[in-house]
Amino acid sequence: MVSADNLNFDCLELIFAYLFGNDLVSASLVSRSFLAAAIPRLYRTLTFGLNQAKRYPSVISPFAAILAHSNLASHVRHIDIRAMPMVKSVPQPKFLDDCARTISLCKNLGSFTCTLDVMPAFLPSLQATEKLESLRFIGNLTTDQSEKLMGIVGLRELTIDSSSWNVVDIFPRWMEALRPTLTSLTLCSIHTLSMEMLDIVLPSLPHLTRLHVVGCPRADCTAMLRVICHTPDLESLALTSYESSRPMPPVISPLPRLRHLAMDSQSAPTSANTTPAFWSTMINLTRTWSCPLKSLTLRLTDRVTISDSLITTLVDSHHATLNHLAFLNCALAKESVSTIARSCTELERFALSIPAKDSTAFAQAVAQAKRIHTVTEVGDAHSSHNPRPPLSKKDVRVIMTFQPTIERIVADGRVWTVSIVLVCLHFIRSV
Repeated sequence: MVSADNLNFDCLELIFAYLFGNDLVSASLVSRSFLAAAIPRLYRTLTFGLNQAKRYPSVISPFAAILAHSNLASHVRHIDIRAMPMVKSVPQPKFLDDCARTISLCKNLGSFTCTLDVMPAFLPSLQATEKLESLRFIGNLTTDQSEKLMGIVGLRELTIDSSSWNVVDIFPRWMEALRPTLTSLTLCSIHTLSMEMLDIVLPSLPHLTRLHVVGCPRADCTAMLRVICHTPDLESLALTSYESSRPMPPVISPLPRLRHLAMDSQSAPTSANTTPAFWSTMINLTRTWSCPLKSLTLRLTDRVTISDSLITTLVDSHHATLNHLAFLNCALAKESVSTIARSCTELERFALSIPAKDSTAFAQAVAQAKRIHTVTEVGDAHSSHNPRPPLSKKDVRVIMTFQPTIERIVADGRVWTVSIVLVCLHFIRSV
C-alpha cells in the first residue's frame, strides 16, 4: 500500500518544489523521509534580512547552521544578505566571519547578493567559488581590494550598486576576463562612470543582452544612446535622463531585439510639459526599430501626472505586445488608465499609484483590460507630504469585483488574493 511516507524520493522532491517558507519547514517535520527530501529546498537559498539581524544572536543565523552541519553546504545555490547585526555601528565580527567561512564551504554557490558595504570581508571566499554566475555588491573598495575582483570570473550577471573609482579603473581588464560569459550588466549610482569608460568596456562584451546604467550622471541617456552601437543584441535596457543631459546623438544604432525598457528621470519637469521629452523620443525610437516591447517601466523624481500625449504614443507603438507596465512616482488620469486597459490587449501586470479615495473610478477603468491578473500599488504611502491612505479591504473588493481577471493586488506591504467567495459571487451573477 502506497502512503505519503513511502513515496519515491524523487516524487517528494517534485512535490516540495511547490512549497515555500513555513509550509516547506512544516512539511520537513512530518517524518525523516520528508525531511531528507525537503533539505535540498530548505538550504538552497540562504537569506539574512533586517528581522533576523534584530534577533541575532538569540536566533541562530543560517550561516552558523551551515558551519555546524557542513554537509548541508552542498545544497546552497544562492546567498542573499540585506542586513547585518551591528555593534557600535560596525558589523558584528563573528557574523562576518561566519558568512565568509560559509561562502568558502558552498562549492555549488551560483549567486551572491550583498547590499551592504562589507564586500572586502567576502572577497577571498568569493574568489574560490568556481560556479558563481551572479554577483551583486557595493563596490566601495581600495585599489588592492579591487584587484581581487579579477579573480572572480565566469559571471553571467553582474550588478554593482555604487562604486569607488578604484573599481571603475579595473573595468576594462575585468570585463575582458568576463567576455566569454557575461550577459547582464547593471551599474547603479557610480558617479565616476563615464561615457568614455563605457566605450572601452562594452566592445569587450559581445554576449551582453541586458544593460542597466541608472543614476550615473556622467553616463546619462545621451551617453547610453551613443554606446549601444557596441551591444546590438540587447533585450533589456535601463537608463537615466537628467535636466542637463547633452543633445541627442545624430545617429542612433537600432536595437531590434529590445523587449524590456526602463527609464528613470532625474530632471524636474516644467509646468508646461509634465512628462520628460526624452520618454516620448525613446518610445518613438523603439517604434522605428520595430522592437515589440513586453515591459516598460517609467520613474520620475518629482511626482507629476503623465501627459495624454505620452500615453497615446505608448499605446500606438506597443499596444499589441506590452504585458507589464509600471509607472513609479507618476500619476495617471482615469482616462489614461482606461486607454491603457482597453488598448493593451496583452497587459497582465500593471504597477501604478491607485487613488485610494476613488477606487471605484480606478476599478471601472481597469475593468476594460482583458488579461490583467496582477496590480501593484506603488504610491507614496510613506511620503511625509500628504501620505496616501492605504488601500482598504473594501477598495480591494471593489477592484476585484469590477475586474474578475485580477488574481492579486500588492499594496502597502500586503498581498491581496482573490477569495473563493468573490469567485462564487461573480459566477452566480454571471448565471
